Amino acid sequence: MQKSRQLVHIRHGIKEGATTSFIHEQHFTATNPFVLWEHFTSKTSMNHSLNFHGHSGVEAISYPLTGTILHNDSTPQHHIIKSGDIHIMTSGQGVIHKSTTLPQQSISESFQLWVALPTTNNSEMCQPKSQLFNKQCLPLVEDSDSTTKVLIGHYHQHTSPIKSHCELILLDIIMSSYSTWCFTPPKQHLSGFIYLKSGVAYSANNKLTPLQMGLFESSSSPIKITTTNQSSRFFIACAVPLKQPLITNQQSVHSSENNINKSQSTIKKLMSNMNNSNS
Repeated sequence: MQKSRQLVHIRHGIKEGATTSFIHEQHFTATNPFVLWEHFTSKTSMNHSLNFHGHSGVEAISYPLTGTILHNDSTPQHHIIKSGDIHIMTSGQGVIHKSTTLPQQSISESFQLWVALPTTNNSEMCQPKSQLFNKQCLPLVEDSDSTTKVLIGHYHQHTSPIKSHCELILLDIIMSSYSTWCFTPPKQHLSGFIYLKSGVAYSANNKLTPLQMGLFESSSSPIKITTTNQSSRFFIACAVPLKQPLITNQQSVHSSENNINKSQSTIKKLMSNMNNSNS
């Protein structure tokens, strides 16, 4: 039997307020095309708001577990993202948006994943797009010891309706105790990570505890996760790496400084137009 994919690094993340971040610019070479993974948790009855700001060159995927996210952007779209739904914003040449998180019984919890847009087919500088997918349309695969929700891409014979510009697979898995979960991604999906939300899990003899990210080696080997006396919930992400530079100014990611500058001009104009319409 082919050996399981190894972990090369385990990260605890950097917490700022209610958000813990796990991928930063210095990691891009190893995480490409993943450029952001954030876990937002709050135990307060207050709403959390982020006013209009801009992004470009990335596809931003939002996934609330508890609570609701109100999303408003310049595409122009207004979406109400409920627990278990998926929202995907393709920022392309530049988009501005704002979001408000509404707690459920004083709890808010959500995840956000960014992937860099490829230069192929002009995806990096495409027209922005904003899409909401209801949780009922996402495949739920139940096995004897696990339940796998297919957020993006495919898992065995099940395919999500969500299409990413990157060749991407994103799964949300719940496992019972003393069980094994195994998945062999397509051969070109060499980049990948696991994020453990709860419980204890083992990947290639590496122990993961809650709120840790494990970065997989660049490999086409199967991903094998086991549990002992605790059930666990974790996310698996894997993708085909992009063959392009990844340059960031924190809000955007592009393949060149020229594209960053172009997009910053677009974002500045969008902000100006919005301010003028509100004045």
